[in-house]
Amino acid sequence: MNKKVLVATLAATMLTGAAFAAAVPVTDINEGDSKIGVEYSFSQSVTGESGHADGFGVNLQTGLTDKWALQYSYNKVNLDQSSDVKDHQLNAVYEFHPNFNGYVGGTYIKAGGDHETGLQVGVIGHMPLADRLQGFAKVGFGNDIKNTYQVGATYALNNEFDLSLYYQYDKYSVDNGDGSVKGFHAGIGYNF
Repeated sequence: MNKKVLVATLAATMLTGAAFAAAVPVTDINEGDSKIGVEYSFSQSVTGESGHADGFGVNLQTGLTDKWALQYSYNKVNLDQSSDVKDHQLNAVYEFHPNFNGYVGGTYIKAGGDHETGLQVGVIGHMPLADRLQGFAKVGFGNDIKNTYQVGATYALNNEFDLSLYYQYDKYSVDNGDGSVKGFHAGIGYNF
């Protein structure tokens, strides 16, 4: 199957699926390289919820050039006391330094029966910590996701598969109601 057809098919599948936008940020950008990731969000603390929530997410990224990449993520946090939080995000990522990428993205958030669209801009820092282990941090600001902070690491099992663990904090503003979601995420990525 043609790689571009596969990427388009995976993106369409993710757009029509039900899943919360946390994702391992784009760190390495190479033209033609793509990655799909799935993750489980656990121990999520959500404004207005007692206890902890969980969730599921999927993401797809592809290198357009050796400096530019696109990443789409769709995630869902399962809530008990109100409607679930669903978050779509599409980012254009640019490598401006070997250890730093900038990004700009569009967001669509649905929570509590309301929804908002908006923009977010930010910076991603990344560096090797040990053989096959890479650390990353991300900070982003926008009008609907007011603040995003993320810190974590990815471990390469081999050239195709990697494991990730990170902590993320998102502060949302949907229909003039502020809320936050924070907690841990664990996932697996497939590079192709």
